[in-house]
Amino acid sequence: MPKTYILPEKYRLRMQKVWGKALFGPENEIKRKYARTLARKKYKTVITVGDYCSHHLQSDIKIFDKKVQRRDFNQKHACSMNVKNPAGTIQKESWNAVREAIKKTANLCIDGEEDLLVIPAVILAKPKTLVVYGFPNKGICLLEANLKNKTIFRLVLKKYFTPAKAN
Repeated sequence: MPKTYILPEKYRLRMQKVWGKALFGPENEIKRKYARTLARKKYKTVITVGDYCSHHLQSDIKIFDKKVQRRDFNQKHACSMNVKNPAGTIQKESWNAVREAIKKTANLCIDGEEDLLVIPAVILAKPKTLVVYGFPNKGICLLEANLKNKTIFRLVLKKYFTPAKAN
C-alpha cells in the first residue's frame, strides 16, 4: 500500500459520502451517542481524523491539520509527529506516518489536508479500532477497522485513485 495516491478531481464528490455509521444532529446529541457507542463496543483504540473530531471527541490517536472547513483552527492537542500531505492526495510518507502514529499511539499533525487519511487509518489500524471523521455541517461518521471496511477502502484506492509515478 505505501505509495502516493492522487484523487482525480472527477472523483472527489464520490468520496464525500458517509462511510460507516453516521451520527448526525445537534452537537450534544452526537457526543452522547458517541460516548454510548464507545461504552457499548469496547474498542481498544479510537482514531479521530479531522480537527473538529480530534478537538471535541475522546480518542487515542488524533490526525489533524489545524483547519476546520479550510479556516485556521486553534487545536488544543499537541503534535507528536508531522507529515506533509497536499489536498487530494495520500502521500507515501503519510502512510508511514499513520502507521507510526498507530504504533506509538501518537497525534499526527498534517501540513496540508488530512481528509483522505481516513483510508490509511482504517487499512492500517488493528482490529477493535474505531476510526472517526467529521462530516461537515452534519456530524460525524464511525468506521470500524474490520476486514469488510479494509477491503472496501482497498477497492476504493484501486477504483478512484491514481498511483503517482515514481521519480
